[in-house]
Amino acid sequence: MSDFFTELEEDIREERIFTLWNKYGNTVIGVALAIVLGTAGYTLWKYIKHRNQIKGHISFSKSVDLLKEGKKEEALKEFQALAQEGGGYGKLAQLYEASLLPNPEPLYTKISQENATDVALSSLTKILIAGRSFNASTAVAPLEALSAPNNAWAPLSLELLALADLQKGDEAGAAEQYIRALKEPFLAANEQARVGMMLSQIDIPPALLESLTKGEK
Repeated sequence: MSDFFTELEEDIREERIFTLWNKYGNTVIGVALAIVLGTAGYTLWKYIKHRNQIKGHISFSKSVDLLKEGKKEEALKEFQALAQEGGGYGKLAQLYEASLLPNPEPLYTKISQENATDVALSSLTKILIAGRSFNASTAVAPLEALSAPNNAWAPLSLELLALADLQKGDEAGAAEQYIRALKEPFLAANEQARVGMMLSQIDIPPALLESLTKGEK
């Protein structure tokens, strides 16, 4: 008798399984396929991304090697081609491309506009533009914002602003910019030496010299 009830329970269990499968089988298969396809797709995406990164690294290294060998025209073409592909190496390639152009300002401006949300890259292009034409007010003006206290770009920005003042014959203004640079926490050792050397060539007004002396205490 017990065997009969056991077989009956098994039949009921199997019937329930078939009922559930008929009701939800397609859904289960769909979810399983979605998981498999999603996993495969993600794995493929990671593989392609990694392959493109390696390809970009190889292309960038090749371009830099051409530049080191003095093959500037060939290097420029390689950098331009890599810039078209975009990505991190593409942005680096644009900067190298600009450095090889006789008039890089338009490309620097384009890079700055295209990467407005990338504060580091956008700021760098402004520095590079000003570094090439620091006697032009339009090129130097953006540096005012970058020279704000505790800004990583402040020391270099202040140096360029000081050079712009020297171009105008304003030694007092230049001295003030250099002194501000000396007080910046992000000032590197080589920048400090350069600023100190420039200050030694300027007739610093007594009031500014006093502020510099106080800052050293």
